[in-house]
Order: sequence, then C-alpha cells, then structure tokens
Amino acid sequence: MKLSSICRLISFFLLPSAVCCLLSLSGCNSGPALPSDLPKLTPCALTFTQEGQPLDGAMVTLNPTDGSKWYPSGITDEKGTVELYTNGKYKGAPKGKYKVVVKKIYTEPSKLGPPVEEGAPGYEEWQQKASKEKRGSWSVVEKSFTNVDTTTLEVDIPAAAATYDLGKAAKDIFADE
Repeated sequence: MKLSSICRLISFFLLPSAVCCLLSLSGCNSGPALPSDLPKLTPCALTFTQEGQPLDGAMVTLNPTDGSKWYPSGITDEKGTVELYTNGKYKGAPKGKYKVVVKKIYTEPSKLGPPVEEGAPGYEEWQQKASKEKRGSWSVVEKSFTNVDTTTLEVDIPAAAATYDLGKAAKDIFADE
C-alpha cells in the first residue's frame, strides 16, 4: 500500500470517525446544566424505617429552614434508603438545616385481579368494572411526619448517614370511597 493511499484512508475514514467519537464523548455524564445560583451540593443518603423495618417506596422531602428555593428529595428503596436529588434533578443536597417530610400512601389492591391487557378479550368489561371499584387508600406514615408544620424530623446537611425510625405504622384513612 502506497503512502498516499494510507493518507487518503486516514483522512477519509479514520479522522472523521475519531472526531465523531471525541464529540460524542464530550457530553457523557454531564447531566443537566447546573443553575448559576445553585449552591454546592453534598451527596447524601438517609434511611427510614418503620417499626424497625425498612420503609420502602416513601417520598422524602427536605424543607429548608432558611427559606431557600432548593428542596432535596427522593423515594426510599427496598432498604429504606433515599438518595437525595435537589429539585428532582441535581444529585446531592445543599448544606443547611431541614425539616423532613415523609409520605407513603397505600391503596388496597383491586379485587378484580390483574388488569386485562388492552385489546384482549374482556378488556373493555374489566375497564368498566375497575372504574367503578371502590378501594380504600391511606397514609402508612404517622400524620405528623407528612406535614412540614408538624414533623419533628430534622437533618443538618452535611451530616453523617442517619437512620430515622418513624415508629408504629399508621392507617390514617384519607380516601375511603
């Protein structure tokens, strides 16, 4: 292969491929652009239990006591741990003191069984029955923890990993149709 053939090969195939790769990699893992007024964020995870067991699927919101517009929040996993994201996008939480609100709603399962797949025989009939079915829903977290004005849970970020036990499970019915 002649030198001129090698140069053409490089200029027509390899060089453009390398440029495309570099351009595509330049945006990797950058996440959403950070607002200019966003304070420095500290990675933070908190754990919540209820009656000593992990509280899975609870919405946790940290409400800043200084009036800041930055609200860290997240949903607990099967271990009861929540990884906080500020304003739902930015990983971590700004330093500061927060009142912690925890919410988890339980809705009784349908007595109709699993849903019928759309287009399958019986789908329309199942949909009609499901729309008329009455199921109870309630908060499984004690009411005082579900409101920023009544919660006694507080956290200071940055803090060491913390575990909060919310005590006995509640059944505060808010919709019993």
